[in-house]
This record gives sequence, C-alpha cells and structure tokens, in this order.
Amino acid sequence: MRLLDYLWGGLALLALPFLMWWGIYQSPQSAVNLQARLEARANAALAEGGADWASVRMDGQRAVITGAAPSHDAVTEAARLVRRSSGPGGLIFGGVTLVENRADAAPPVSPYVWRATKTAEGRIILSGLVPSKGIQATLVEDVRLVGRAAVDNEMQLAAGAPAGNFQGVARLALKQLAQMEEGEATLTDYRLVLRGEVADPALRAEIARAVSGVAAPFRGEPLLAGDVRWRARLEGNVLTLSGTISNEGERRQLLAAAEESFDGEIADEMALGAAMPEGWLAGALAGLPEFARFSAGEMAFDAAGGVFIFEGTARPSTLYYLKDDMARGGGRWKTAIGAEMSESVQEVSGNVLPMSAGGAGMDCQGELRAALASGQIRFTQGGAVLARQSGPVLDEIAGVLRRCDASERFEIIAAGNVQASELADFLVSAGVPRARLAAISYSRPSGEGANQDADAETAAARPVDIRILERSGE
Repeated sequence: MRLLDYLWGGLALLALPFLMWWGIYQSPQSAVNLQARLEARANAALAEGGADWASVRMDGQRAVITGAAPSHDAVTEAARLVRRSSGPGGLIFGGVTLVENRADAAPPVSPYVWRATKTAEGRIILSGLVPSKGIQATLVEDVRLVGRAAVDNEMQLAAGAPAGNFQGVARLALKQLAQMEEGEATLTDYRLVLRGEVADPALRAEIARAVSGVAAPFRGEPLLAGDVRWRARLEGNVLTLSGTISNEGERRQLLAAAEESFDGEIADEMALGAAMPEGWLAGALAGLPEFARFSAGEMAFDAAGGVFIFEGTARPSTLYYLKDDMARGGGRWKTAIGAEMSESVQEVSGNVLPMSAGGAGMDCQGELRAALASGQIRFTQGGAVLARQSGPVLDEIAGVLRRCDASERFEIIAAGNVQASELADFLVSAGVPRARLAAISYSRPSGEGANQDADAETAAARPVDIRILERSGE
C-alpha cells in the first residue's frame, strides 16, 4: 500500500502543472474563455433586444458599452440587457459584474416624426421615431390594451426627440385615434396633427378638445371632418375634383381654376346635388391654385365644421402662399393646413436612424452662398410681400438653414425692416426656429430723405443677404 500511495502521489504531482494550465487557459471558467463567452452573450442580448446601436467589449467580467446612443433611456435599457445576458452575474456565478457606459450621443434627427395610422380594418400601424425601447414597448402595449387593436410595430430608435412629455403626447394621440373608425396621428417635433373623419358631432368635438389641449411646448391640431361635401385630390399627374356642386356655373369656375394652375390631367367627378353653403365657392377658388402645386394630397370642404382642410406634401413656399390666399380670399371659412413640407420627408432604415439635422461635413456657409446665388428674392406690393416667383430660391434657402448645425444663427439683411421681417416669417413657417434668426435693414446713406416711394422701390430691387453670425469667442 505504501508503494501504491507513493505512486499515486507521484502521478498527482505530475498532473498538477497540467491541471493548472488547463484551469488557466482551457477551462470554460478561464479568464480568456469566460471573457469571450460573456462578450458574445452580451452582444447577442443587445441584438435580440433591438439595441443594434450598441456594442460591448469585455474587460474581464466588466462590460464596456460603446456606440451612438439615441437617448439616455436607450443606454439604460442596453445596460440592463448586458447585465442580465449571462445570468445573475457576480464572481461566483461568472456573469457580468459591472457595466460601464462609454456610448456617445447619436446626432439628433430633425424633424423628429412619429406616426400612428388606423386602417379601415381597425389595425393600428406605429411608425416613425422613438427615443427608447421602453417608450416603444409602452406605445405598443397601449394599442393592445386601450385601443384593443392589432398592431404593426414599425417604430425605430433615433436621437432628437423633443424635450417634454413626448411619450405622454403620443399616448394621448393613440387614445383619441382608438375612438375613430380610421385616421392618422402625426407628431412632428412639437406639433401633433390628428386626421380623420368623425361623423358624430359630440365625439368629434370631444376628440378635438383633447388634441387642442395638449400641454406646452407641444401644440395639437385636430383635422377632423364630419361632412365632407367637396374634394380635390392630387395623385401622380392627375388632379381629381369630386363631390357635390350646386350648379354648372360652379363646375365651370372650378375647372377653369384647375386648368389655369395645373398642367397635368384633370378628372371631373363632381355631381350636381343639394345646394352648397353660401360662399363656399370663394374658399375653393382661393385654395385651388396653390393646392395644385402640392406634390400630392387632398383639399376638402367640410360643411359641418365650416372648414377647408389641406393635407399632403408641398414645398414650404407653397404652404406659405396658400395660407395667405385663404386668409385673403377664403371668406368666412376656417382653414386647417395639415400638409407636411416635402423637405421634411426623410428615408429611414434600420432600427436606429443616426441622421442629424446638420450632416457631418456639411458646408453650411458654402451651401447658403450657393442657394442665395441660385435666384433673386423679390418683393411685391411696395416691397412688403415676398414675390411668388421667388418660391424656388426661398425653398432652397430654407432647406439649407434647416440642415445647418442647430447651433448656427443667421442674420437676415434686407432693404427695410418689413422685408427682413417678412423673410424671417417665411423661414419660421418653413421650420427654422425664430431664435436662430435676426432681421435687420440696410442703413440709409447719409442725407437720404424719407421718401416712401423711393423706399418701396429700393426694397423691391436691392438684394437680400443672409449671413451666418459668428459665435461668441470665435
């Protein structure tokens, strides 16, 4: 037995170095293998959890998260996924012991658009942008519980959500949409628009009050129709006029206005019917010329609400002039313009959209100079109103200013305060924050008198300039 003991003892001594080598380099719990396994599981958990923006690098049992994070909530959610990716964790169980955040903030997307659409079948499609998976999950759950509807989740993570109760406003929109047969809610930055038809006047008023009453800084615009009598629809190269008209004279005037404003095919589907409200034709004729310039959309006259509703996509200048036309010639009818600016439509792909308002490497100064050189900004009515032939260059300038870095501020220099203010008003309507604009006028040469006719001529003829203001300390 003594010899056998010595033999086993010798074998044990010989095996000890091998066991130590295996424990350090080959065991599943070895530092190298454990780190690789934890890293693989953590990255898999991020992918399965929809946090594709993040990646993990392990330093022992300490996880380091990197990537372009769309929000603080997204970082918290990613850390939770990583922390639980290999079980309870800790030194004993061999999981992740600590999560360190080294993620950068993703560039903010502008405009920030979220959308909910309820189809005629009762299905609700959620699309657009949200700041975190937590908010995304809450909105999906709201549709199922509050709306009691099937849901298609097409939402994507992105940075740039407006400050304030974004989630609360989106949930309010879903609650109102659930009461409608079909419709659409769109939250663009701070602007909530709810579209659809609601036949019941009491329900329509209730929904309108709820949407209009959203808390600042958000603002709600209910575009709810109850009794649409007449429509103009623009799709492709076809402008279709449909609905009720009172007589053939109204038909001739509407077709003449359409032919003068639209170069494509015009389809007449209007039918004689009960007498239309007095004065409705003035509103239709006021809105039709600029509506014909939309990329696509619909113009509708709702007799129940006494309102002309405009939806679709159009250039900023078209929407600006449309608002002016309806204010001047629309008569007693209200106007609701829910159309979106065509420059605001962005392609989105993937689960994260790292597209910023000012693209990396964008030459703001150079693009602004090129836009100003592409045409002349003219004024009419004694230099007080932007001329409509300046629409293309105005749209180009507005697009450049929106794409410039959000920290850039601009100085508008015109012949007079009226012209500078008019251009500033247009740019604000096109989505440029007023806080980024300063409007000033040319100083008069020494000895020049206060001749109003000369001032008007100068205002209409002298060029307008827009400059980037130097930042303090530069």
